Amino acid sequence: MTPRELVDVLRKHERFVRGQLGGQRADLRGADLSGLRLRGITLRDGSLAGTDFRKADVSESDLSSADLYGANFERATATQTNFERADLRAASFRGTVLTNARLAGADLRAGALIGSIGKPKAADLSETNLDGSDLSEAKATGGNLRNASLKEANLQRATMVKVDLRGANLCGADLTGATLTGADLAGANMTGANVMRAKLNGARLTGTIMTGVDLSSADLRDATISRGVLKLSEELQLMLSAHVLWSETGGSEGARAVLDGRDLSGLDLSHVFLSGASLRGCNFASSTLVEAELVLADLQEANLSGADLRRADLSGASFLKADLRHAKLANALLKPVELRGSHGEVKGRAIRTSLRGALTDDIDMTHVDLTDAQVDEAAPGTGDA
Repeated sequence: MTPRELVDVLRKHERFVRGQLGGQRADLRGADLSGLRLRGITLRDGSLAGTDFRKADVSESDLSSADLYGANFERATATQTNFERADLRAASFRGTVLTNARLAGADLRAGALIGSIGKPKAADLSETNLDGSDLSEAKATGGNLRNASLKEANLQRATMVKVDLRGANLCGADLTGATLTGADLAGANMTGANVMRAKLNGARLTGTIMTGVDLSSADLRDATISRGVLKLSEELQLMLSAHVLWSETGGSEGARAVLDGRDLSGLDLSHVFLSGASLRGCNFASSTLVEAELVLADLQEANLSGADLRRADLSGASFLKADLRHAKLANALLKPVELRGSHGEVKGRAIRTSLRGALTDDIDMTHVDLTDAQVDEAAPGTGDA
């Protein structure tokens, strides 16, 4: 399409929107508009399915109620753009700047493109800047908002079932009445967010920073959350959040938690995620670590006396010379862990849980299988009592 042809389409569409003679609805399906400066254009109700807007500037434009099914806005600039009630199923906004954009009522659910094979493609808003944007009542079921910035965004009554929000910045966002059932918020920052009457049932809130968040009216049934972590200092919450991202991305994001020598005694850290963390010499005396994830954690010389580690996953962890006296490990997992490469290939031997040199007087090992663990000859055995 030549620039002159595009101008003609836009001119006729604007007359169409105004109900003027000679108007014609824009049909730009599959058109290549990448890299163009299109600030302030009006394509409300336009037919734009599959249109390529990559690296284009559509700031302050009106794309409300438009058919943008499968459109590509990757790395585009859409500041203050109006997408209200638009069909954005299967659209891609990866890396798009959407600051103060309006997406109220937009459909961001997954959709299958004609002729495509496999599962329907979810809308991709990963790494987008949606600060201050209006997504109230938007539908983003199954969408990808990983590492997106949604500071001060309006998400009231939005439907975001099973949405990937890992690492997202939701500081000060308004999630009143939003449905986030089954959403993955691991490593997200929700400091100061409003979650009044929000449905977070079944959501994953591992390593989520929730400083200043009132959870009293939120639905947290079956959610994975460590309430005790929410009471830690902001510094520690940030470290645990970064650690989750570090673990899930193979080190490409976030940072490994190094808490060597920290005093974390007497705390409720149930469900905490510290797999792969360095916890040498940490003081967990009398702490609650029920169902904690400590796979491959380094707990050498840590003080875990009287700690509650029931149903915790301790696979491949090192408790070399740790103090486990009077600790509760009933139903804990101590399986070997196979190290794998970035493509899933097995690398070297399996890492076994090590209890060598650990103090284990009066330890509860009920229903614990030590078959593959490294233990001293006098280490406690398994049992049912």
